[in-house]
Amino acid sequence: MADSDEIFLALTGPFEAAAERVAGLLGLEANGDLRAESGELQYKVRARTTGGVVGVYIGPNAFQSEPDEAQAMDSYGVVVDVQYRTHKPDQAAEARLMFEALVDGLPEVPALLSHNLEMLVAAYLPGRGRHAFAPGTTLDDPDQGIWRPWVVADVNR
Repeated sequence: MADSDEIFLALTGPFEAAAERVAGLLGLEANGDLRAESGELQYKVRARTTGGVVGVYIGPNAFQSEPDEAQAMDSYGVVVDVQYRTHKPDQAAEARLMFEALVDGLPEVPALLSHNLEMLVAAYLPGRGRHAFAPGTTLDDPDQGIWRPWVVADVNR
């Protein structure tokens, strides 16, 4: 499995408006419209940790948990996928810097940072602040007791 790092944002409305806000805050340059293929808009930006270029894909959160289970990102409408394919060892640091910039620039918006759609790295909740999770904390139902105080609750559950 290829490494991936994702930032989930609890934004509502058309994801294109959210993508525009994210792109502006992160200084992203439009690099393609993949809505017909993957539902995402593609961007690029100069890396902050090295001299390379980081790919950023912004789209609606299409990850759905099973009806009888919960995942930390269930109530987050937008996902920002950070891909630093030419410098994989630096990708997590790039994603973390983007997460921090988004939290600082969108202080009213809850956010999550995950790795490989498996591990929950960090969360931000307005009024509570930022929280780093212990290594090995998953986004999945069995770890709900750990992450529930730090994520947006799904009003439909």
